[in-house]
Amino acid sequence: MKLTFAGTGSAFCMAADNFQSNMVLETTPSGDEQPKRLLIDCGSDARHSLRKLGCMPNDFEAVYISHLHSDHIGGLEWMALANYFIFDGHRVGLITARELIEPLWEHSLRGGLETSDHGNSTLSSYFDVIALEPEDGFEWQGLKFDVIPVAHVVTEEKTMFSFALFGHAKDKSFFLTTDAIFDPDAHMPFYKKADIIFQDCELGPRRSGVHAHYDQLVTLPADVKAKMWLYHYQAYDKPDAKADGFCGFISPEQSFDLG
Repeated sequence: MKLTFAGTGSAFCMAADNFQSNMVLETTPSGDEQPKRLLIDCGSDARHSLRKLGCMPNDFEAVYISHLHSDHIGGLEWMALANYFIFDGHRVGLITARELIEPLWEHSLRGGLETSDHGNSTLSSYFDVIALEPEDGFEWQGLKFDVIPVAHVVTEEKTMFSFALFGHAKDKSFFLTTDAIFDPDAHMPFYKKADIIFQDCELGPRRSGVHAHYDQLVTLPADVKAKMWLYHYQAYDKPDAKADGFCGFISPEQSFDLG
C-alpha cells in the first residue's frame, strides 16, 4: 500500500507543476491484478495532476472529501462528467462526512451536474455516496480510518471543520491533517500515536490563520517533528526543514510505502 501526493501546493499554488494537495492511496489486494485506488480530495487542478501520475477518473474506486474548499472539491464535476460521458458510467464511491453532502451538492456541484441528458440528476446519479458519521470512521480495502474533525477556519460566527484522517495501515499508522489551524493541544494525541505525520504548512510572510505556519510548527517537540512531512505550501523559498528537525517538504509525485 502506498500514498502518492499528486500535488503539494496550496489552494493558490502558482507553480504549474506543483498542483494542489490531493493524494492517491493505492493497494493491490491479494489475487488481484489491478490496483485499487482511493483519491483523497479532488481539487480544481486534479485533471492535470492526476494525468501526470498516469491516472484517469475511471482508475478510482472511491474519493474521500475532507471539506468544501475548491482545492479539495473543485475537480469533482470533471470526475463525474468524465466518468459518465467518457468511461461508460463508471461509478466512484464518494466518501465524506454526512454534514458535507447537502452543501456539496447545493452550493458547489448542482449548477453543473443537475441538468443532464438523462433528466434531472442528484449527487447519487454520478457517485455512490457514502455518508460518514465521523466518530465511526470507515474502512477501505482493509485499511481502517479514523475521521477527525479539525478546526480550519475559525470566526466569531462559526468554525469550519476539515475532516482529517488517521490511517491504520498494515505496517504504519499515519496522520493526515488535511487543512487545519495550528492547534498542538488538540493534535498532539494523533502526533504522538502516528508513525508518519503529513502536515499542511504555510510559508511566507503572511499568516492566514487557517493553516499551521512553518514558524509555528518548528516549535513542536523534536520527536514529533522527526516523523513529520510538510505539504500544502506556497511558492516561497522553503526553509531547511531537515535542519529544523522535520523529515522535509514533500515533492509532487512523491510516494510513501505504508506496507
